[in-house]
Amino acid sequence: MEPDLILLVAQTRIALAELAEASGLTRAEIIELVEYGAFAPQGAAPEAWTFPADALVQARAAARLRADFELEPPSLALLLAYRERIDELETLVRELECQLPR
Repeated sequence: MEPDLILLVAQTRIALAELAEASGLTRAEIIELVEYGAFAPQGAAPEAWTFPADALVQARAAARLRADFELEPPSLALLLAYRERIDELETLVRELECQLPR
């Protein structure tokens, strides 16, 4: 299956090797991003790690940022945290806008 054609289901769990293959990040980069808190896999060791389906979206974003700006994993982890926070704030703004009188 082409990496761009992966169907993400919320309950799907992705193994480390699958995440690396589908995202464009190396196994070592993903492990380092886990160490910096960018990803939170389930499992005791990298060989047993599984990631939620939405980790693929973040991993692809990290791969693009790495390629476009030649960033190292610590910077990627920080940018992913900022990106997640921005998404949360945008969601909150939309919810608040819905509460405004029309």
